[in-house]
Amino acid sequence: MGSPDPKDLQDKKRFLEVYPQLKLELEGHIRKLHALADKIDKVHRDCTITQVVARSTCAVSGVMTILGLALAPVTAGVSLGLSATGLGLGAAAAVTSVSTSIVEKVSMASAEAEASQLVPTSKDKEKAIKEDLEESTTRLVSVYKNSFQNLEDLKKNINAIKLTKANPRLVTNVKRLMTTGKVSERNSEKVQKAFGGTPLAMTKEARITGAATAGLSILMDMIKLVEDSKHLHEGAKAESAAKLRQHAQDLEQKLKKLIEVHDRMTK
Repeated sequence: MGSPDPKDLQDKKRFLEVYPQLKLELEGHIRKLHALADKIDKVHRDCTITQVVARSTCAVSGVMTILGLALAPVTAGVSLGLSATGLGLGAAAAVTSVSTSIVEKVSMASAEAEASQLVPTSKDKEKAIKEDLEESTTRLVSVYKNSFQNLEDLKKNINAIKLTKANPRLVTNVKRLMTTGKVSERNSEKVQKAFGGTPLAMTKEARITGAATAGLSILMDMIKLVEDSKHLHEGAKAESAAKLRQHAQDLEQKLKKLIEVHDRMTK
């Protein structure tokens, strides 16, 4: 039986020297990846819950909008109240929804950037995250613009509510205009000036179109609401978190092999 190869002995010595530090580093990477995956899942779940609430609010807003349009020819005060409440809820829900989307994307981007220090991350993924954030920011700007318009309409509805209480005769003209269309040109101009931008100054065709649009919006919100609720019921796990856990499992396999090699060398 020959003597051990000096090179093999040197390699064995070098391996045993670096093994403790290498083992610690791998164990640390595994723990961090699992912690980041848990963090992403928590953020995703919390944001999904917020989206469910926002979409529920949007649906309620749509229902109030439809009721406000439908009741306009019957009871001016109730119609304006419903429309005002619907506008307020809709504006708040829209901003909440997009803001939540941005919070989730920023949190995930931060976690994945930290994970990229532990495992390789493709440039395509980084590019996709950047594009998602840019798109969400653009959507938020658009939503804020729409919200400002909604707030203007909300103000008109509130002022109109005050006007209906102060001027019952004007309300009579409104109801006559919406039900028969037969009022003098002068009274019609007064109605438009007083109630422009509210359901009380809309034609029948405009109210039908508005109700149809609100109905379609409710349908889309309900579809997303069902999807998000199902996702929550299933645990609301994020795809990116699953990938980090897969990376952690890969490192665990490497650690297992490293320990096996060490055990064989030290026997």
